[in-house]
Amino acid sequence: MPTLAAFAMIALTLWLGRWQGARAEEKASLQATYEARIREAPLVLGGSSSAEALLYRRVRVAGTWVPEGQIFVDNRILDGRAGFHVITPIRIAEGAKVVLVNRGWIARTGAYPAAPAVATPSGRAEVEGLAALPPKRFLELSSETVTGDVWQNLSLARYAERMRVDLVPVVVLADRGGEGLAPVREKPDTGIEKHREYELTWFSLAATLAVLWTWYSFRREPS
Repeated sequence: MPTLAAFAMIALTLWLGRWQGARAEEKASLQATYEARIREAPLVLGGSSSAEALLYRRVRVAGTWVPEGQIFVDNRILDGRAGFHVITPIRIAEGAKVVLVNRGWIARTGAYPAAPAVATPSGRAEVEGLAALPPKRFLELSSETVTGDVWQNLSLARYAERMRVDLVPVVVLADRGGEGLAPVREKPDTGIEKHREYELTWFSLAATLAVLWTWYSFRREPS
C-alpha cells in the first residue's frame, strides 16, 4: 500500500507539473501576441470589437467628451504616492457607443476624500492610447463603493449600469495625460512566472516523494 500511494502521488505531482508547464507555454504565446499588438499601427476604435480583440492594441478614438460622466478612481499608487485615476468618457463619433479614457493620475490633496479639482474637457475629442482592462480582482473597503464622483474601483459593468451607457469593453490609457495629470502606463503581464514557479514546485515535490520512497524502501526490514 505505501508503494502504491507513493507511485500515485508521484504520478499526480508530475501531471500537475506538466499541466503548469503547458499553461506557462500558453501564457507565453499570449504574452508574445500582446507585445506584438503594442508595436502595430493604431486601430481606429469603433464599437463592435470584443475586449479580447482590442486588448493591448494601440487605438485612436474620435468623438465628443461626456464631461458629466467623469469619475475619479481612488487608491491608485504612483511612485509611492496615493492618488486618483481620472476617467472621462468619449461618445464615439459614429454610433451610440461610449469608451472610457483614463486621462491620467493625480495626487490626493487636503480635500481628501473628495477628489481634487481637475479640468474637465468638453467638445470634440481625439485621443490615442493603449486599450486595457481594469483589474478583475479588487478589494472593496466598504459597501459604499461610489461616493459622488469618487469610486473605490472601476468596473465597466457597474459604470455602464449606473450611467446607462453602452460601453466599449476596454479603457483607453491616453498617451498624453490631461492638464496636471501623469499618464498611466501599463505593460501586458500574462502571469508566466507564476506558472513556472508552480511547475517547479510540483516537480520538486515529485522528486522529493521519489527520494523518500527510495529511502523508505531500502530502510524496510525484509519480511
